[in-house]
Amino acid sequence: MSANVRWESVMEALAEKGWSARVVDAGRLSDLRARVAAVLDSGDLPEETAARLANDVAFALPDGLEAARSVIVGAVARPLTQATLTVGGADHTVPVPPQYAGGVAARDGLTEAAGAALAPFGHRAGRFEPPLKTLAACAGLARYGRNNIAYVPGLGSYLMLAACATDAPPPDDAAWAEPLQLARCERCSACPTGAIHADRFLLETDRCLTYVNEDRAPFPAWVDPAWHTCAVGCLRCQQACPENALVGLAIEPPEEFDERESAAILAATARSELAPATLAKLESCGLDYSPDLIARNLFALLAV
Repeated sequence: MSANVRWESVMEALAEKGWSARVVDAGRLSDLRARVAAVLDSGDLPEETAARLANDVAFALPDGLEAARSVIVGAVARPLTQATLTVGGADHTVPVPPQYAGGVAARDGLTEAAGAALAPFGHRAGRFEPPLKTLAACAGLARYGRNNIAYVPGLGSYLMLAACATDAPPPDDAAWAEPLQLARCERCSACPTGAIHADRFLLETDRCLTYVNEDRAPFPAWVDPAWHTCAVGCLRCQQACPENALVGLAIEPPEEFDERESAAILAATARSELAPATLAKLESCGLDYSPDLIARNLFALLAV
């Protein structure tokens, strides 16, 4: 272990805040970058998808931590949230998958907890957002499902990943290895759109309903309206997964929106034009993701 950091106590402090975590040597970021580049250049992803993902990939270390020595990657359980909209006098309750509500606060939580735990040793932490699933898998924290979602023991896939860079030297036994796939995934086909294939590991991204309903383009003609189950994203493969049956899914009570508020949501009203109380409820249940996308998806989901 490091001579001046008791990493066991740091991990214990993170666990008290609900985080399962691993520490890796910051020098491994070059390998992480190469792995991501290889996937983007492989030709296994549609050209447009690869270009979009390349734009989203970030490796810049936090200000003041450009010479970071270690990276902490963590996972914390997240609940399913819900919204009840009132349209034409009828109530409609729609689910929002766990990764949408409170994501920024959750990711900041890892940095805050790590910074507090490292402070007695004279070190600090800064929020960092590299490709988190690949980082978690190489660190031994997570395994990949065939749906390309990260699974962590005790949490399943109902989680939020986060990372922070630190100026603390990594532990001598900092893990780094080839990412592993869940063994039971060999026979997985739990996707109504056919995005999961038996002959390849990578998801067929542009057939994934989450990709489709996070995209601003009109829904493709091949999308069956019956497939829509969430206001954004999709839970079909996760809810069918036996790995998740072992941990269960916490479900928050729905935020309730009256007829006027619901009409504003369906009209894709800008956040700046909403009442503070309405905005707070949208943030609480994850419907603040993108007004126009949420409105489009809700029209398809509710058939109103």
